[in-house]
Amino acid sequence: MAVITYCIEYAQSQNSKCQKCTKIIPNKSLRCGRMERDNEKQKKKFARYFWYHFKCFEVPEIWTQVPVALIRGQPELLDKDKVRLERIIKLGAGGSWEQIIQQHNKKTRDDEAAARAEAEARGEEYVPPVSKKRKAANDDDDDDDEAGDFTTALTGEVDKKTERKNRKINKKIKAQKEQKTAADGKPHAKKGAAPSAPKETVTTKAIAASRAGSKALLGKLKKKPAASKA
Repeated sequence: MAVITYCIEYAQSQNSKCQKCTKIIPNKSLRCGRMERDNEKQKKKFARYFWYHFKCFEVPEIWTQVPVALIRGQPELLDKDKVRLERIIKLGAGGSWEQIIQQHNKKTRDDEAAARAEAEARGEEYVPPVSKKRKAANDDDDDDDEAGDFTTALTGEVDKKTERKNRKINKKIKAQKEQKTAADGKPHAKKGAAPSAPKETVTTKAIAASRAGSKALLGKLKKKPAASKA
């Protein structure tokens, strides 16, 4: 009897195709897989994998019966993708991210129609709001917002903007740690304290004594009157 399990992960190449839409699954984009083995003794490396875009994948019933943390690959996901996974599971077996997109688009159209009707009833010209997709593209703020959930990234692709931001933050934190480590390796002088004098050794004492003797001898020679010429 075939053993079927499911997983979720980021694509490790661009060689897989979605079983539903038959399109290529982009590298590093979020994908879901169905793994089939002939029996439980068969090793996973010999299993057959069937991949889906996150948007195209339909929730299997088993995912609605186990804690989400036990789903294979869930702990390695970004926080935003963990939230997306939980949202489709709440839809129940057969639920998908595509359904959430459709629900969002329907609500947007209904809200726009209501706003248009209200403007016409007041005798005003209806001005459509700036789309969230366009607003997100023109927004200089690097923080993620709800608009990001309904852009082209809905296919599950990793947000490049967030990746760049996280790399900058990690680089800054690493530099601060290196500076702190370097500072901790040096002796800390008390604020306002005068620099300590170098420690006197036997060698420095001998050099100082030799210099003092030479200076005294030079002084005697200078005081001695010069011999008169015959």
